[in-house]
Amino acid sequence: MFKNNPLLSLLKQQIQKDTPHRKGVVRATDRSYGFLETHNGKQIFIPPNEMKNVLHGDRINAQILENENKHSATQIKLVKTETSFFIARLSIKSLPENKPKISILPTNTLIKGFFRIQGVNKLIAEGYKDGDWIRVKLLSHPLENDAKYKDKGFLIQVVKKIAIENDPLANRLVAVETYDLPNKAPNFEYPSEVLDPELPRKDLSNLPFFTIDCSNTQAMDDALYIEETENGWIITVAIADPDAFIEADSPIDQEAKKRGFTHYLPNFNVPILPRDFIDNLCSLKQGKKRAALCCRMKIDLDGQLVNEPDLFAAWITSQHRLNYEDVEQFLSDEEPTSAWQPSPILGALLQMLATATLKRLQWRTANNIVFKFQPEYTLKLNNKGEIDEIICDSRSSARRLVEESMIAANISVANFLAKHANSGIFNTHEGFANNYINNAVTLLAEYGIKTDPSKLTTLDGYTKAHQQSTALHHSYLQHRLRKLLSYPDIKNTPCAHFVMGVQHYATWTSPMRKYGDLINHRLIKSLLLNQSPIDIDENLATHLNKVRRSQRLAERDLHNLLYSHYLQKEIKSQWRFKAEIFDIIKAGLRVKVQENGATFFMPKTLLLKKSQDAKFIECSQNLGSVTFNNQIELQLGDVIDVLLYDIKPETGQLIGKLADPFIHVE
Repeated sequence: MFKNNPLLSLLKQQIQKDTPHRKGVVRATDRSYGFLETHNGKQIFIPPNEMKNVLHGDRINAQILENENKHSATQIKLVKTETSFFIARLSIKSLPENKPKISILPTNTLIKGFFRIQGVNKLIAEGYKDGDWIRVKLLSHPLENDAKYKDKGFLIQVVKKIAIENDPLANRLVAVETYDLPNKAPNFEYPSEVLDPELPRKDLSNLPFFTIDCSNTQAMDDALYIEETENGWIITVAIADPDAFIEADSPIDQEAKKRGFTHYLPNFNVPILPRDFIDNLCSLKQGKKRAALCCRMKIDLDGQLVNEPDLFAAWITSQHRLNYEDVEQFLSDEEPTSAWQPSPILGALLQMLATATLKRLQWRTANNIVFKFQPEYTLKLNNKGEIDEIICDSRSSARRLVEESMIAANISVANFLAKHANSGIFNTHEGFANNYINNAVTLLAEYGIKTDPSKLTTLDGYTKAHQQSTALHHSYLQHRLRKLLSYPDIKNTPCAHFVMGVQHYATWTSPMRKYGDLINHRLIKSLLLNQSPIDIDENLATHLNKVRRSQRLAERDLHNLLYSHYLQKEIKSQWRFKAEIFDIIKAGLRVKVQENGATFFMPKTLLLKKSQDAKFIECSQNLGSVTFNNQIELQLGDVIDVLLYDIKPETGQLIGKLADPFIHVE
């Protein structure tokens, strides 16, 4: 009798009108339910029957129902889906009637749903097999068009095979494909003669330039030469000049721009330029005459850069190809006992450069900002694509020669571009985030460092506060301050780099690896030719920031998977790992293992002997501390003993446990 009842329809409409609505983002869980995350961070429960029609990351509008002070989202309407493509494994199972069952398993376990595959019957004929890694395109969302599609699932299409099941490169190929990064070097023809003959080039081929790189490096992009003066030193940094062979906006240039940066994964790198181009034509190989862009810098006896740099194009011939290991051994030998020994002239140049760069580091430490060195971990893989060895790289004297020379050259060029062009590709950092300035002032005051917000927003004020806090040698304070920093940025206009403590910083020393460096080369050349500075695409900085973030996410995902396989045997082995606490959140803490660089997440329940004692423990993100029985037990920067408790195979997340858990005593 209620069918088509106008009063009932009006009542339903009024109820819907009076029911509150919320917009937000769907956050899936490893269960069948999820949450609607609103703009203010509030999370509202989404029941399983509603979750089956949305995907993790979808932007939705939903009615919010309240029942006994519990809220849930219903009557969900799609605003926008963020899932256009995703990566999956193909599952092909044979059935008794010889009709295979084909389905997909998304690699991101938060992407769930009933997926209908368009053209499913053609996949086997096209060569797809069980276990293949594939790229999937979302064709239709059940809430996208009409209510009739609701509960019908997501229509998808398999658009690409990424790797076969047992491909040793599979994890690396999947990592780059997940973030839409290229997986192989570009292939273009290129000229063998320079395209900028109008640019005057000094012939420095007789000077004893030398390169210092890893022993297996092919694309050598920097060479060094040093002279000693009464007042200090003159260092000439020569950088390979790929721009001499690349026409702006040509296909090879457009592809390099799209790629942004060469990305490096274990035993796997993908350059922005053709590999033969950078390894041979441009590489500053020993005994080969090469086009270069040079920066000649004067450094006084205290290590300070003086005067404006001398920038010019040149022809150079590297006379010595050196590697870090040999140079380090030579510099550390009090007596010449190592197997490799340089000639007297080269040995004198290396000793001279070691003295100059040490002075330069000391000056930067006193006047700019130099953060404590963090070890770098290199993962060496076997032919199965698994970790075979982990090398912890420490900062050696040999690496300092190159690093300090390049930093000095980047500062010099950044100041030159800021002064003469007021444009370029600059690496910038604004210091403390605006919404954390007052927190920083309060925190510094707790340690006797007096400042105010107006000072901390200036480069001088920030640098002074950092130097004062560093002098305290307090690890917890340094970690707390780092949590208040803004994110680094790439900009088209000159801005300060607070974290380095310099007015301007612009890299130009890796034009074969970074497109922004290539642009800075072009800008320098336009100034050398007394031409108007080249126009820089106003969207380039935004693009480069996006690519850099994608590369870091790909590296994170791959490292998680590689570590999870490598450490599988250590689950519940009682092997104690020394690890530093670098993050504390409400749910637990994150630590970095010192011996191998692995990252463990430690839920707060695994800090306890008995999980039922969880009510006595609190993890504070704001304070960066863990309290138990109202006593601070752990803080950011603490080094603790941890055990590997478990591994989540679908994500590679390593779950840690406190080796000596807290015990509540009544």
